[in-house]
Amino acid sequence: MARPANVLNLIRNTKGTLNPNYTMKIVDAYDIKDNSNGCYDMIYNAFVFGYAQGVKAQKKGCAYNG
Repeated sequence: MARPANVLNLIRNTKGTLNPNYTMKIVDAYDIKDNSNGCYDMIYNAFVFGYAQGVKAQKKGCAYNG
């Protein structure tokens, strides 16, 4: 299991590099919040959303800006 510092560094280093077409919009965040059963379910649902967005971007070859 990754240590929290490694997790936070990964998040910090990845922000700003993702293609904006595949990032989470505020409306997506509210939908996830409103349709989740508690904090951990919300985190998991956000992870699944992000993973699905990443898969779409990877298939199109445009996951990262650059």
